[in-house]
Amino acid sequence: MRHPAPLILVTVTRSAGAPAMPDKNALARLFQRAWELALRPAGGGNPRLAVDVHIVGDARIAALNVIYLQQAGPTDVLAFSMGETDPERKALHLGEIVVNHEAAKREAASRRIPVLNELERYCVHGFLHLLGYEDETTAQRRAMCRAQEKVLRSSHSSHS
Repeated sequence: MRHPAPLILVTVTRSAGAPAMPDKNALARLFQRAWELALRPAGGGNPRLAVDVHIVGDARIAALNVIYLQQAGPTDVLAFSMGETDPERKALHLGEIVVNHEAAKREAASRRIPVLNELERYCVHGFLHLLGYEDETTAQRRAMCRAQEKVLRSSHSSHS
């Protein structure tokens, strides 16, 4: 028996120049779909989960990349797992996802897809990291990419 996805509370902060979309409701739907497809929970009610998404530019994500991963330069997405109770939201705070809207614009232009689609891809990728997916090895990258694209296909087909 399938149980409904958990209630996922999403907050979104945006740096100057960041696009207005995706909004917190669209991200909550994407994250719920990722939860369903990735975990296929078998029982135990509906937890309340919280996720914070920060949409930033190259400079901010490059600074975070150096501080937390000791990697120089901007990247597309960073995820920081928390796994602690958020008493204000009365939810399990899964963590924070930082996505780079400037990288999304460049990648979307090169792939000739909407920037929103690329930003959603980065957000789902970060959410999968919060659920425990890794992408250090080729096999892990393939598995994560399959899960990510399945979520995006499923989400986009449900909006058609």
